[in-house]
Amino acid sequence: MLGTGKLSCFYSILLRIILLLPMVSSQIPLGSKLSVEEKNHWVSPNGDFAIGFFNRSNEYGIGIRISSGSIPTEKQPVVWAAGGDLRVGDKSYFELTKTGELVLFDSTRGVTVWASKTTNSSVDSAVLQDDGNLVLLKKNKDIVWQSFDTPSDTLLPGQNLSSNQVLRAASRNSISSYYSLRIGLSGDLELKWENDVVYWRSAMFPSQSDLRAVLASDGAFQLFDHMSSPIWSVFSDDHGELDVKFRVLKLDVDGNLRLRSWSKNSTSWKLVWQAVENQCDVFATCGLTGICSFNESKAPVCKCPFSLSPQSSSKCLLPYQQGCKSGSSMVKLDHTSLYAIYPPNETIVSQVSSTQCQNLCQKDHLCTAATFMNDGTASCKIKKTQYASGQSGLSITSVSFVKICTDPIAVIPNLTKSKPESPSQNTPTRQDHLSVCVSCVLGVGGGTIIVFIVIHLGLIGFWIYRKRYSFTTPDYSTYNKDGPNPSGFLALSHSEMKDITGNFNHRVGSNTYKGILPEKQPVLVKDYSTANIDPRKFRCGILKLGSIHHRNLVRLEGYCCESSYRFLVYEYLQNGSLAKCLEDPVIARRLTWRKRLDLCLAVARAVSYLHMGCREFVGHGSLSCENVVLDENLDAKVSEYGLTSFLGDGPDGGGGSAGDIRDFGYVVLAVLSGVPNGGCDWAYEKWAGGNAAEIVNETIDGGVDGDELERVLRIMFWCLQSDERMRPTMGEIVNVLEGAMAVDAPPPPSACRREPGAEEYGSGSESDV
Repeated sequence: MLGTGKLSCFYSILLRIILLLPMVSSQIPLGSKLSVEEKNHWVSPNGDFAIGFFNRSNEYGIGIRISSGSIPTEKQPVVWAAGGDLRVGDKSYFELTKTGELVLFDSTRGVTVWASKTTNSSVDSAVLQDDGNLVLLKKNKDIVWQSFDTPSDTLLPGQNLSSNQVLRAASRNSISSYYSLRIGLSGDLELKWENDVVYWRSAMFPSQSDLRAVLASDGAFQLFDHMSSPIWSVFSDDHGELDVKFRVLKLDVDGNLRLRSWSKNSTSWKLVWQAVENQCDVFATCGLTGICSFNESKAPVCKCPFSLSPQSSSKCLLPYQQGCKSGSSMVKLDHTSLYAIYPPNETIVSQVSSTQCQNLCQKDHLCTAATFMNDGTASCKIKKTQYASGQSGLSITSVSFVKICTDPIAVIPNLTKSKPESPSQNTPTRQDHLSVCVSCVLGVGGGTIIVFIVIHLGLIGFWIYRKRYSFTTPDYSTYNKDGPNPSGFLALSHSEMKDITGNFNHRVGSNTYKGILPEKQPVLVKDYSTANIDPRKFRCGILKLGSIHHRNLVRLEGYCCESSYRFLVYEYLQNGSLAKCLEDPVIARRLTWRKRLDLCLAVARAVSYLHMGCREFVGHGSLSCENVVLDENLDAKVSEYGLTSFLGDGPDGGGGSAGDIRDFGYVVLAVLSGVPNGGCDWAYEKWAGGNAAEIVNETIDGGVDGDELERVLRIMFWCLQSDERMRPTMGEIVNVLEGAMAVDAPPPPSACRREPGAEEYGSGSESDV
């Protein structure tokens, strides 16, 4: 009996060793590395999941995929990706460092682009579990970090989606039309486009808190309350079937949430449930490529019912533009509903007829299209943007009206080629037409003679006045003896300018010098003598600038207009231009997130004052990091404002507001990224990919507020829109930066757009390395 007991104990221990062997062998020790070049993987104990690099349109991502031998390689879906849509170069690597942190190094940029941020968490090893969850473990096997807590676009059976987590669809292109699944504030599951439009939701439970959604292995997708009781459920078509081994719930690129099961019989992924039955009901499902309808095969297609944008052959934009000077007309689209995308809001007028709806849009010069909701509400939805989408089909009861420009030039050739009509009461005869022209000529000729006489009499009177009261233009260089002029700044001679600047020996920039006034006040002197400016125009411009005062504008202290010399004297700010400060590592470290946000707000307030706070509009005309300057406290002021009205070829007032707003957008981008004069394409791609934090300069101390960053980036991209009409006013920009006004998701600026490329689920578009 004793021998039998010992033998039984031996077999028991042996069995435990055999069972634990896969777990031990599957543990990933510190220092382990995956690389694109080596094409290596970490595999789960049961072999159903593997993590490694996969191909993404000649770039690479790192992620977990279902790797079961029962599924062909080209149909093995990626179920989690580090950084979502993050893409890296062909010499990149993914490493579990000796300090216990997962890092993704991009060889293209030479930096770490993603990390688990677990350096100080006592991580001992990592394991890719049999359920597809990658975990970092302490020595006692406590979980420090897990991929299930940072989902990308897919939920696996047993994985929770809590209220602080988001399932975000991958992008089919690099624009901001992203879809997300999250638990809303109303106690429901919501499918949202950006942060603005909810186009699908589960039942609402507003009194519930601490909700979580879970995909069960049997095909049930449920919402649980804080007591772990299901309060909402949906079930797959194959719910409870025991022979189904793999299920995935994925938010696809088209914005629909779909549950799929792997079918061994058909060797394909079978759709067993989807949230939105009619794909055309998914908001912006066609993006800017047209409106959604169904073809003969009942498949959704995107068609453009109006001409494509002349700027881009792939964009289906509403044709009407506010600059149309030849009038407009309305085109009726039956069984069609349109809605605005950028921004996704409309003016709704209730209790109107279809004709009234059409007339409302016709009379509104901002209206581009209108939709009459013929569903019993009798409401009219007026759109004031070119960016719109919608759906059409016989089941759609709505009627839409699209405004187009009336081009009279196209009518003229038809009129000239048309055959003469027979005379009638409504058609003037040739003789009548000739008589009208003769009378017109006589009238115009007589008026010209009268104007000619009046002008000559005026010139004679002016000559007599000058002979009697001869006057000369005073020499403004003598004004310096009288101290400040009525506008509050000094008129200085060229010799005094030499004294102030030490004979122009203290150069601090291009045509820029540091000087000292007699009162020991430091000033900055700008030399515009090479601009060949008319002296009267120069003085008029100076007088205008002398009346402008704002805490965020550099004060004009004086000027020189003598012979061919033209100088402006500004107050001196210690730290110089923003461009120089951003490139100075010491000063850049002092520019915390709060300081940078205040800096953007200061510039916005200054330009807003120029546009709307002065007696008449003043445009800056050349806003950039070079003419934003910082004082000893790193507070920002704007310099060289309004100069284009008399220094360059700009219109009076320093140019239009649209150019200033665009330039402000580039200043904001430089402040955030720390790179003066940088392009916006890379920034938009980062933001659109959900990696907004990567735009911000990594040297900023104290971290960045995510909500504030999102707000600043959105208003920045609105400022950079190629269509000037879509840019906000400076007043609106100030309100957004102050947090007093919400801002919608911006469309991609033309310079930041990439052509769309479809990405199908499980089609092999992401091939394993």
